[in-house]
This record gives sequence, structure tokens and C-alpha cells, in this order.
Amino acid sequence: MTPAFAVEALAKQHARAAFTSGVAALDRYFREQVTQDMRRRAATCFVAVEQATQQVAAYYTLAAASIALGDLPEALQQKLPRYPSVPAVRTGRLAVALSAAGRGLGAAL
Repeated sequence: MTPAFAVEALAKQHARAAFTSGVAALDRYFREQVTQDMRRRAATCFVAVEQATQQVAAYYTLAAASIALGDLPEALQQKLPRYPSVPAVRTGRLAVALSAAGRGLGAAL
């Protein structure tokens, strides 16, 4: 059984112009800004591509972050090295195309 979607790093072959999530700010970011953030290494973008149509059904961005050790729960602090901060990954943006809404894709990503 072929999965309905494949998650891939955003590349030139992914058509961004037609992506519509219904949230203007997320759509504009995906069409106009995401590649600049990737070039600057501020974020990395991944897309869920619908296998049947090869259309971008959703996207999300990840960025490196850090969390001050003191901001974490005590139980978690005890399990980590005693550095001032610990590395983390931050989800910056997540959007699902209207055409893929209601299929659980956002939750899966």
C-alpha cells in the first residue's frame, strides 16, 4: 500500500504558488519568504507531498533553539548535563492546504 503523502525537504520542484491554507500570512510566507529563511539558515522547511498529484499538501518549518536549563522542570533538569542551556528544535510554522484539510495531516506532521 502506497502512503498518501511523502514528507520531503522543500526543493525547487515543489510548486509553492498554488498553495492555499486559508491563512493569508502562512500562504504568503510559504510563497515569498521561506526560501530566504532557508538560505540564511534561519529555518528548514519540509513539505508533505500528495503522492497521487505531487501537490504540496502541507508544510512546516523547523529552527534551532535553546532552552535555559533553569526553565525546565526539576525532574528533567536532573537527567541533563549541567550546561546553562540545552539544545532544542522549534516548529516555526505549520500549514495544511485547504484541499488536504480534515485528513489528519497537520496532526501527523
